Amino acid sequence: MPTRSATWRPTVSVVIPSVGKPGLRRAVESVLAQTHPVTEVHVVLNSETEVDLPTDPRVRLVRYLERRNGNAARMAGVRRCTGDLVAFLDDDDLWHPTKIERQVRDIAEAGLADSSTWISSTKVVVDFAHGSETWPRAPYDPDRSLENNLLQRHRVQRGQAFLPSSTLLFPRSLPLTVPLDEELSLHQDLTWLLQLSRTVPGLAVRQVDEALTRYDAIGDGISRSISLDRELDWAREYLGSATPRDRGDYYLGSVMTYARRQGSVGGMVGVFSEGLRVGRPGAAAVGYACGAMAAGVVKAVAAGVRQPRRRGDETGPGADVR
Repeated sequence: MPTRSATWRPTVSVVIPSVGKPGLRRAVESVLAQTHPVTEVHVVLNSETEVDLPTDPRVRLVRYLERRNGNAARMAGVRRCTGDLVAFLDDDDLWHPTKIERQVRDIAEAGLADSSTWISSTKVVVDFAHGSETWPRAPYDPDRSLENNLLQRHRVQRGQAFLPSSTLLFPRSLPLTVPLDEELSLHQDLTWLLQLSRTVPGLAVRQVDEALTRYDAIGDGISRSISLDRELDWAREYLGSATPRDRGDYYLGSVMTYARRQGSVGGMVGVFSEGLRVGRPGAAAVGYACGAMAAGVVKAVAAGVRQPRRRGDETGPGADVR
């Protein structure tokens, strides 16, 4: 059957939620440089600060101070969009110039141009303080559900399932039918994807096998402010309907990451125990969790050895370790 890859030219609106980070101008410039031209760029600013934006009639600045979180800003932008398709971009991330073009072509070649129940993503270059990695490490598996792709772990290394909002392109009707949760303050993109997976029959998910999005993992993002307690609360609320394997893998993978970041060996042991109690994690997740706990124990022991004891704290010969 013929495809519409050569004739389908959908209009594209872009929504950039922002708190005025220094990278905002570069993010907007990466949108304006797309080889598939965008119709409009809605920068939804959750701040009263002044921002530096390119001079272009497609760029519209909206100050949205009613609810200062990313999802509220995204939905405020979506409601202003007029394009056939909508794409999200965070204000500290960047797009390759061909990102939208490649996604549009892939959707057309898959025969989905006339559908309103699909979502497209790309691979991502993730920038860390000491180098970069390309995520997800394994390609999206269309034979498994979106939820299963997001939660289940097949390798020990990090970066197994990663569909951040900055990669997403979708029909404008999708977030109007299944709105993003405007009250949520953590895992905003993951929660929306889980909701889509659970509520949209026949949802098609495509992932371009090229790293066309650049993701900043160096700055102070929301994920760095999430405490282990908040992460556990989220998992208990949103993963109740997940399969035991998916739930167990998420606990021993993602939740364990927050426990390790908090630096509490007791917290890591607690996450491991709860993950085994509420789910049936696979070997890769168990391996990741064991590695994280072993590293945590070594770090705690090393910190204890380096910490000098004050005079008078000795409990016996040799207790004052220098």
